[in-house]
Amino acid sequence: MPEASAARWIEESLWPWGTAANFEGFRLGCLLPEGFEAYARVLHPASVRTDQGYEPARWSTVASWTGRTVHPQMQFELIADLSERKPYRFDPPSWGSGPERGTFPPLECRAAIEVLREFTSTPDICYFCVREGWGFIDPEFYKRAARVNTPDVKNPDRSYLLFRGPLDAIDSFLEPAFHAFARSPNIWWPEDRAWCVATEIDSFDTFIGGSEECIQQILACSDLEAFPAMIDARNDFGGDTINL
Repeated sequence: MPEASAARWIEESLWPWGTAANFEGFRLGCLLPEGFEAYARVLHPASVRTDQGYEPARWSTVASWTGRTVHPQMQFELIADLSERKPYRFDPPSWGSGPERGTFPPLECRAAIEVLREFTSTPDICYFCVREGWGFIDPEFYKRAARVNTPDVKNPDRSYLLFRGPLDAIDSFLEPAFHAFARSPNIWWPEDRAWCVATEIDSFDTFIGGSEECIQQILACSDLEAFPAMIDARNDFGGDTINL
């Protein structure tokens, strides 16, 4: 198992949740460290029901059905025009299902990896943080594992299990062989810290920080629906002021 010190820079650089440091709502700085030249937001696709089964649907496609505006901070519930049952809880779309929440979908994750691989000198040594609060994790089994604790005033137990391996080890998280409920890591980066990837457990999107060239290639990847992101941008439901 890796030493927790490998993730010290993450612990020390993320903005705290639940304080004035991240203003109203939560900001990208709560998920990814400051200091990267550029950032991208990658949207997890929704699923549309067809006669042949379910097929992926991009958010821009969904917005075209509802007449909503496509922009970097759009929120799926709003562009899908879903009915609100209670604050921030919505009925599923009648045409299928919403995006995967809290995990980078395998096809999109692997497409991103093919880009990210070219922008690190240490693809054989990467670090992967898995949120300890997932219900499938047995804390007794991992009681000797290194923990990463990120700043969260409202939830002081926002901790992660830390793993180390080559970049291709991501497959062991995405496949059920890793655990009963396959999920991508919540935060991961190479040893040279050339980039960092984060997926919050309640979100329909994944964020990437890296060099300008790296992020431009993420944005240009035809297998990803991605938009530029800003470190201080609000990235929760209330951030989509255009479609409210």
